[in-house]
Amino acid sequence: MADRSFPLPLFPLGVFLLPGEKTGLHIFEPRYRQLVAELENALEEGREEHNRFGIPFHYEDVTASTGTLARLVEVKKVHPGGRKDIIVECVGHFETVHFQSILDPKPYPGGAVVERSMNLNEALSQTHRSRVTEIKNLLQVKEVDVDALQNETIKDLTQWLGLPPAHKHRLLTANGDQRKTFLDSVLRWTILVLQQEANIKDGFFPN
Repeated sequence: MADRSFPLPLFPLGVFLLPGEKTGLHIFEPRYRQLVAELENALEEGREEHNRFGIPFHYEDVTASTGTLARLVEVKKVHPGGRKDIIVECVGHFETVHFQSILDPKPYPGGAVVERSMNLNEALSQTHRSRVTEIKNLLQVKEVDVDALQNETIKDLTQWLGLPPAHKHRLLTANGDQRKTFLDSVLRWTILVLQQEANIKDGFFPN
């Protein structure tokens, strides 16, 4: 049975979060100020089921169908003219089924979405774990507490590897061999960068 779709306000941004992760947003466009006002009302009135919006991942003028399901945590500051600084938290992920640039009668975008699993608990392969061990050895030289860096699942790795949002999105939305291949390229690139940093510190400058 296919997952049932549900309506959701949408706010495309170059942001892609893991469940529990929070980020700050500066809201200045009138249409999104209205969205935030509605979320704020829902938060204040305890209507948590209405304190939800989607952040389709937007990168290089392309908006993905996948994104972060978010909730408003708090309004940190209200600026003159109605601009706001807010904190939002990821509560899951979604796949867009239908997108509307204007969710009439509302001025902001919206659409029909379904919840999307990113398989965050997928275990790392032995090859990937070996590469992570090499990364940890290089980080240990930089006096990083590597014992605190978990590497059992794809979520563990994504939390501390420091991937740019576009790479994080590509990794977590990929499946099967595509995910394994991309993760391997990310790990090998990370090793190369750390090795070059170590060489520069030791006085060797790679060509």
